[in-house]
Amino acid sequence: MNDLASPSHPRDLRLTLLAEPSSVVLAREMVRYALTGWRYERDLVHDSMLVMSEIVTNAVVAARGRRIRLRCAVRDRAPLLECWDPSPALPVRRDAPGTAESGRGLAIVAACAKEWGTRPAATGRGKVVWAMMPG
Repeated sequence: MNDLASPSHPRDLRLTLLAEPSSVVLAREMVRYALTGWRYERDLVHDSMLVMSEIVTNAVVAARGRRIRLRCAVRDRAPLLECWDPSPALPVRRDAPGTAESGRGLAIVAACAKEWGTRPAATGRGKVVWAMMPG
């Protein structure tokens, strides 16, 4: 089996999807595939899958039916997770009660990631939500 970390497999995986609820599952699998292949520990893989699913869920809400772009890369030996969507609206962290069906996503991202944030897209259209995981 090829190791995804070999020179023929750079540590930068990208995927374009439609902003639909089913894309959350694909985003989680992308992260699992990449980080397992890059030989990260199971707990970090699990946390990264959770973070990406929360980021993508927000993108699905912001850009429903349009394209989103995902990226899983390695920076300074740590996983970097990114999701671009065409909406300029920034995600807002809320203090949702434990019984709420939504509203806890960014709190989960903040709890799992070393750092996270947003930046305008390089194209000037939309935004990128990113999370740097512990390395």
